[in-house]
Amino acid sequence: MLDYNIQPHIAYLTAGAIGDFAASIVYVPSEVLKTRLQLQGRHNNPYFKSGYNYKSTFDAVKTIIQAEGPSTLFHGYGATLFRDLPFSALQFMFYEQFQSWSRQWKRSREIGTPLEILTGAAGGGLAGVITCPLDVVKTRLQTQIEPAPPPVGKERPAGELQSAAKSTHPKAAPPSHEQHRNISTSSPSTHRPRPGAVTLDTSSVFKGLRIIYKTEGIGGWFRGVGPRGVWTSVQSGCMFFLYQSILRQLEIWSPPEGAEASL
Repeated sequence: MLDYNIQPHIAYLTAGAIGDFAASIVYVPSEVLKTRLQLQGRHNNPYFKSGYNYKSTFDAVKTIIQAEGPSTLFHGYGATLFRDLPFSALQFMFYEQFQSWSRQWKRSREIGTPLEILTGAAGGGLAGVITCPLDVVKTRLQTQIEPAPPPVGKERPAGELQSAAKSTHPKAAPPSHEQHRNISTSSPSTHRPRPGAVTLDTSSVFKGLRIIYKTEGIGGWFRGVGPRGVWTSVQSGCMFFLYQSILRQLEIWSPPEGAEASL
């Protein structure tokens, strides 16, 4: 894109989003497995009943596919992309801009290890703070617990009685007594809803953002922003430092064409 004279910020935004989209095919299923196994703890865990009880990662994959279908491995895929694509796009754009400023300040392409880590951490941390509302609503949508059914004997509106009558049809599946709680995939979500926070009761990210704003204000959008900013800055600083280190090593092992001739 840069070779075709596309504006650098647009190029880096696009590259970050496309790179994350390609990686999501792998990391979303792996995060589903990781989250379930972490909630479970050890096999036949006597201390905590998470609803999961896999013998191993391979057993988890096999059991999920057989019992729930392959699509379960991609649970939360849309909501995850809605948060992670903007994050990755902004992360790479900020990182490249900070790298450019650092090279100008140092007047050298090599800016040194401290600045390598700092530019990566600053890019990731800033992107993490900006996309915090998306992380908040994604986590709330994926982990909210459905409200418990009304107690037996309590009067219910006619509409609910009609729905209940339909549910007694012989072909209808028996109601489940277990509360349904989805899982939050892709990177640690540092958001924790305040006690008594309303259930969003929607699958729409935009509607969820509106509900949180109406009931909790701007602060609700940025709940957990401090831990998220710290986590994304540490993660990005390490990732970009290793990324640049590997690139330099690859250039030593396999110099670009024309580099050997110029030596």
